[in-house]
Amino acid sequence: MRLLYQALAAIGRTSGGNVKRKKIFIVEDSRIVALELQKILEGLGYYVVGQAGTGADAVDMCAETVPELVLMDVKLPGGMNGIEASKEIRKRLNVPVIYTTAYSDREIVDEVQKSFPFGFVIKPYREKDLLVAIETAFTRFEYERKLEESEQKYKSLFEGSSDIIFTLDENWKLLTANWAAMSHLNIKPDELIGRNLFDLIYASPEGKSQEVNFVREKIDLFTRNRRPIGFKTAFMSNFNNEPVEMNVRLEYIAVTGGSLVIGRAFRVVEDELMKFFLFEEQGIVMGNQLFLVGDVSDRISRNLGRYCDFDTVELTRLALVEMIINAIEHGNLEITFAEKSRALEAGNYFEFVTERQGRPEYRGRTVRIESSIRGDEARYTITDSGAGFDHRNFFAREMADINAGFTPHGRGILMSKKIFDDVSYNDSGNSVILVKKLGPERRE
Repeated sequence: MRLLYQALAAIGRTSGGNVKRKKIFIVEDSRIVALELQKILEGLGYYVVGQAGTGADAVDMCAETVPELVLMDVKLPGGMNGIEASKEIRKRLNVPVIYTTAYSDREIVDEVQKSFPFGFVIKPYREKDLLVAIETAFTRFEYERKLEESEQKYKSLFEGSSDIIFTLDENWKLLTANWAAMSHLNIKPDELIGRNLFDLIYASPEGKSQEVNFVREKIDLFTRNRRPIGFKTAFMSNFNNEPVEMNVRLEYIAVTGGSLVIGRAFRVVEDELMKFFLFEEQGIVMGNQLFLVGDVSDRISRNLGRYCDFDTVELTRLALVEMIINAIEHGNLEITFAEKSRALEAGNYFEFVTERQGRPEYRGRTVRIESSIRGDEARYTITDSGAGFDHRNFFAREMADINAGFTPHGRGILMSKKIFDDVSYNDSGNSVILVKKLGPERRE
């Protein structure tokens, strides 16, 4: 049996054929008991670096010998008992302590447990009990050390990142945020805690609901499929209330008892080549993927910042989002306004759209987007594969009547009418040209 214990004690201590014996310090007021304990430990393959009979001596000698584990008798002579000595040793050395005692009464055990020991052995010693207690203590100590290192690395990444790192609860309220929020938004992290993510989104008064709805749709999709998602939006800041445009990435992470949303927000860096372009022309053909609409709109509107202020660029981008969504929903998928209203009211809009996207007659349909920015104007042509709609009758109604009678998702076209200088459809109504007049190039 002794050979088995020795083999177990040696596990994890060999490297390249050389045996590294773990160093143990014994604190025991009985010299005879201490010598017997040393004999047992050495037989198990450990190395006893020293012994002490009092708490004060144990503190001083452990500082000199630097053991890897301490076997500490609870009852010691003098003014310092084993529990007090252990606390002093742990202040100087990061080593596990196992308590030993001849007393097994509940009061002593409770007192020992309050000091969070790495183990507890009742005298008289048995080899098996010592081996199990010591190896368990080493394993737990190594685990806690690695956990602490991991937490320190996480904290370093969390606080040292130049990006805003934050976590959200299931109601989209911020649980944590790092100090990057101060540099990007001029808002202290503790001022963000408890605030709802949607309350931090910025848009001009005219476009506020559209921007929030855009982000909400992204997050609804994220909640449904639980896959990482990214989008671009603007946050409110304390820099003279100026908005800060940022890329946002969200993903679910597993935690004890469930899951948590961790987010990262980082500044949208202007394309360095943008200042060199004379004109821009793009052609994009996309399917019915609603989740790509925001990215496409960002791509075809980002260079407007050379000619327009932030609010104008944001409103233009939102209008493009609305028009491309209309092309997919009402054009390619032939979803009527009434059908969309019922699905939104029932709370199954995404299921409804997914089912429609899967139908063979709609699956291969595309939206073609042509854009150009040339000096004095930006021009966008959006063409879907649907049958079109009666745009003449639609625009014949007064704006006040439209706002009073239409649901929010029905006002996208009319918002575009207000933002763009010219909105014109082809005869069938499945292709629209949007024109935005541009001023002189901004030199900010």
